[in-house]
Amino acid sequence: MDCLVKVFEKVGVESLLLDVPFVCKSWHKATLNPSCWKNLVFPEFEPEPFEFDPYPFYDRFLTEYRVSEDRFSVTDFIKLVVDRSRGSAVSVKLPGCCTDEAFEHVANVCPDLVILGLPRFLLYGSINVELIGKFKCLAILSLGCCHELEKILAVVSVHCKFLLHLILSNANVGKDEATAIVNLVPNIKRLTLHRANLDRDSLVVLLQGCKDLDYLDARDCFGFKEDDEEISQLASNIKMFMCEGSKERSEISVAMEAMMSAMQNFDFSQFATTSFAEVDGDEEEVDEEVNE
Repeated sequence: MDCLVKVFEKVGVESLLLDVPFVCKSWHKATLNPSCWKNLVFPEFEPEPFEFDPYPFYDRFLTEYRVSEDRFSVTDFIKLVVDRSRGSAVSVKLPGCCTDEAFEHVANVCPDLVILGLPRFLLYGSINVELIGKFKCLAILSLGCCHELEKILAVVSVHCKFLLHLILSNANVGKDEATAIVNLVPNIKRLTLHRANLDRDSLVVLLQGCKDLDYLDARDCFGFKEDDEEISQLASNIKMFMCEGSKERSEISVAMEAMMSAMQNFDFSQFATTSFAEVDGDEEEVDEEVNE
């Protein structure tokens, strides 16, 4: 049984719920061990607002556990998974449709979290940011946006003394946000801003204020040039600084204008005679996109 538990510690929430327990009784029993539920990366079982992509996990869960859609509750689902850990979870990444009540439950049941990921729509809601202060051992914090960032970092600076890594990928990091990071967590070691809206002045604030950085991921950002000499000089003391693919907004605007112009001049009439058979044949070549 101990060997099974060690193996099942490596699989994700989706497999622990929908695959492993249905193989045999001994495997089902092993999945009930709290050690299997230390790393809770929730699948996106429902689309976030304004997103319409299908989520197979949601449909499979309803089918396997014979739950009707009108009886399914996001909050109860998250509580169910969190309770499986019996307080031993060290990593939690909440789904986009997480509720305030569910997050409060996580804070109460899993105070020893080391890694926490909060989605943007939860942060835009009425979340009680003071709950983040319950995670005294927090080392990695991933935020889906910068909404209320100053309030969140104010709590972190007082209660989460072990924070090493702040992740703000795809977020809007302006001068106010950069200043909040410098003032409230100046000793941060690792900062991930991949694909963020990050203007040059804000990046300069971060580079000048966070002197202990040894890792900064600013790849594919919008707002500064990857070959900016001053930026490279300011970041020269950082062991791993990445900014490949970052562009000024003016470059992006020019590229968009060129694309729109090309589309306006494009002759779409060539597709008028395309047969349905040709279209169906092309669809077979489409590969499944894998999210990071």
